[in-house]
Amino acid sequence: MVDLRQVMLDLRPALRTEISGAVGEAELGRWARLNGLYYCRDSDNFIVFSKRPALARRVLTIDQTVGEHSAWLGHWLGYPPCCVRAARRVGEKNLDSWSRQLASRHHVGNFASIMVDGYAAGRALISHIPCSPHCSASLRLASQLVKPHSPAQRPSTLAKLRGFHADGRRHSLPQ
Repeated sequence: MVDLRQVMLDLRPALRTEISGAVGEAELGRWARLNGLYYCRDSDNFIVFSKRPALARRVLTIDQTVGEHSAWLGHWLGYPPCCVRAARRVGEKNLDSWSRQLASRHHVGNFASIMVDGYAAGRALISHIPCSPHCSASLRLASQLVKPHSPAQRPSTLAKLRGFHADGRRHSLPQ
């Protein structure tokens, strides 16, 4: 949900996720259109949503390339440059262990909103691995997600997007 909200609020240009279960192209296309999005899906059920069709295709193409591509994905998904550089240094195959290592570090004050372990638990305001527990760029992104927006862009309005319960739990697409 945090990825979708960031894209809908134009805080990030695209989101990438994986669909679990059988979701047909017609249903997926209808959901995307209702939410003003374009999408690309691959044969492994990875999907990219964006307000720009060319960007959705580009991100999925990068995702399908062989080799190290975490920096390119991070860049085109709109993650902070400092976090993209850190992910490139760590390497794609080490991202999970790096994420666990960062999760064990202390996040002080408002930086608790960028804790890595909060994403899986549905408490995070970012969906990337921050470069450090005190990454100011990640905190800015998280803070923009909760600041007041125009009535059409308020988080409460976004939570009512078709396919989501008011509390953000998914009941339809994307899964």
